[in-house]
Amino acid sequence: MDKALLKDILSRLSRQAFKAFVITLFRNSEPYEPFDPLPDIGEGVYQKELIDSYGGSIHAVYLMHFLPIEVFNHPGKMNIVEPAIVEKLKRIRDEYKNEVGQWGMVDPMLVVDNKLNSIWFLNNFAHISKSEYERVLFPQYRKLLKRLELEVRTFGIGSCDSFIEKNTEGVTKSLKKLLSDKGEGLRISLEEERQCIERFTCEKSLFAGVSQYSKQPYEPIFIDILGKKEEVLAEFEWLIKKGAKESELEKFISAHYNDIFGPKYDRIETQLWLRFPQHDIVGKERRLDVFLRNSVTNDWELFEIKRPVKLTSTYRDVPVIAHEVTHAILQVKNYARILSKDMVKKQFAKEGIEYYEPSLNLVIGRTPQIPLAQWRWLLNTCGKDLRIFTFDELIKEMEMRLRDLCKIIEAKE
Repeated sequence: MDKALLKDILSRLSRQAFKAFVITLFRNSEPYEPFDPLPDIGEGVYQKELIDSYGGSIHAVYLMHFLPIEVFNHPGKMNIVEPAIVEKLKRIRDEYKNEVGQWGMVDPMLVVDNKLNSIWFLNNFAHISKSEYERVLFPQYRKLLKRLELEVRTFGIGSCDSFIEKNTEGVTKSLKKLLSDKGEGLRISLEEERQCIERFTCEKSLFAGVSQYSKQPYEPIFIDILGKKEEVLAEFEWLIKKGAKESELEKFISAHYNDIFGPKYDRIETQLWLRFPQHDIVGKERRLDVFLRNSVTNDWELFEIKRPVKLTSTYRDVPVIAHEVTHAILQVKNYARILSKDMVKKQFAKEGIEYYEPSLNLVIGRTPQIPLAQWRWLLNTCGKDLRIFTFDELIKEMEMRLRDLCKIIEAKE
């Protein structure tokens, strides 16, 4: 494909489409390197873990910096400083502050380096000359990093220009993959004041009706929701993979509980205090992680969230549940004991939380690498009064709901 045409197409992608392209490009690079989101810092921020020759680890951080095409029609007058990018850079600075890389000390001359090794700004600039990058863009980014006291070994710009010049074949393949994967529809708009490419799906003409004004048959366009759900799934997988803290998992689950547990839940409460020490097994006040209202049963469900710890061990060659799981089960049952008291139910009812017999759920760990028959036996033995979810099971359920949504959309085409 012609390079100029490639630049025209990429520069006219919408923000979400351009982000999807960049992710496809990086994750399909050879050799493969992880390109993981950093959701705590903001949308469109990613990291690569770089392994040095001594087996240590430092990070390269990538920021999507998408700007309207009109801005870089006149690169000499461009100002890249805007509040969103400044806020993300501040969060990156705070996240990596005082952290050093895990460099081996084999060489006595080796100096301990910062964990944050480099920052790359990924933007949709196209048809900008090399001199304009050097004269206008690089100095602005350099000045911004200096003003925010963000010290890195390297910073750079990845743009439509640089992607294509350095890897035309990879860009072409990634663009084709992006368009083929998003098969439900693609709307391309090239107008004098607006250029964009967006995914869409539409009803069949037979059911679509006519336009109120023109009285002509038309097909309503449904704004794509798949992309957002795919992002939630990817971020959730990343949190599990990195062994996130319970507080991080709870925060993410609170924001996306419908995507994670399903659409039947219509309300969530987190960090609910049980200030009833007289009913606690050791006379303490307790705090619930997640309380979800099930709109199907019209009752509430308790979810205790634990980290992705190891779930099983062995005792005399027999698989047994790990101590962390046993302790978590007892913790949930203690909560249930308190919630069953009439005075507790009445107090929560005053706060608009009216429950009857809340189901008990424990989310903990990854699916253990033992025979399925052994794992099911352990679950039936230890989890009779509550359901134990692994994070792998939640991810599989999210993937199934996403596939079902895709089928529904395809059926409407």
